[in-house]
Amino acid sequence: MSSGFSKNIVSITDIIENKVRKQKELAGYEIQLEDLKRKKYWIEKEIQMAEFIIAAVNNEISPKAFVQALIENELDKLE
Repeated sequence: MSSGFSKNIVSITDIIENKVRKQKELAGYEIQLEDLKRKKYWIEKEIQMAEFIIAAVNNEISPKAFVQALIENELDKLE
């Protein structure tokens, strides 16, 4: 009987060690995910800026109207 008991203890120990490893792995992925979200945000901003510039050039928008459009776009995102 005691050999079966020690076999169960080893299995539980292995499960606990595996769980800890997976938690560390998950934490690493969370950090990578946050980094990717940050990069995605800034790339989207660069694309928006390019779109605004293209629209300004195509439509000959005044600098004041251009800045106003940028502000309105940011305010729309907050809602």
